[in-house]
Amino acid sequence: GLRNQNDSRSLDLDMSTTIVVAHDFTCPWCWIGWHQAERLRAEFEVKIEWAGYELMPENLPWPAPGPQIPSDPRRPITPSRLELAYAAEDLDRPHATRPKNMRTHNALEAVEHLKQEGFAHEFVGRMYRAYWTQGQEIDALDVIEELAAGLTEDWAAMRSAIESRKYADKIVPFDDDAYAAGVFNVPTFFIGEARLAEQPYRTIARAVARWLT
Repeated sequence: GLRNQNDSRSLDLDMSTTIVVAHDFTCPWCWIGWHQAERLRAEFEVKIEWAGYELMPENLPWPAPGPQIPSDPRRPITPSRLELAYAAEDLDRPHATRPKNMRTHNALEAVEHLKQEGFAHEFVGRMYRAYWTQGQEIDALDVIEELAAGLTEDWAAMRSAIESRKYADKIVPFDDDAYAAGVFNVPTFFIGEARLAEQPYRTIARAVARWLT
């Protein structure tokens, strides 16, 4: 099973081949970033350390929706930055109906717990796919339990860690704490001394190639 396929524990990182990615599951740019991280692993055999940067911590209120800005019907449709980012990666924008106003602290706590067992990366992939392609409420404990199947030997201990916020000090909230850590956008790829945010794969891959030489 998956528990026999562990190739590296996040607690014993070789930083000479490890890229830290600041992320949060509900960010569409991070859905792209997860695909980019998978490509980096395949192309360069690097390890990915997922660092939780919580976009909407509990003390941050949800923003009120802004007014609709009318557009001139004669104006041709032009792509947004996000649409261009999907095109650059040759990705289709996911159309699953996703939960609205969902916080992610439980999900990020779960990742930290699975770092202790060496299966955080596999779990992160499951979480991204569940949210973006299936519209699952990945912060709910029953969903987390289902997605952690085969990756933890003790769900009760994992649940207790999540509920007690055992790893809260490892999750960086927006805005001020994230900015102080040098993260202004997610995903941010920490590649050696470089930080790259919301960049196309080509730019990231070139930075990784330079870093590894």
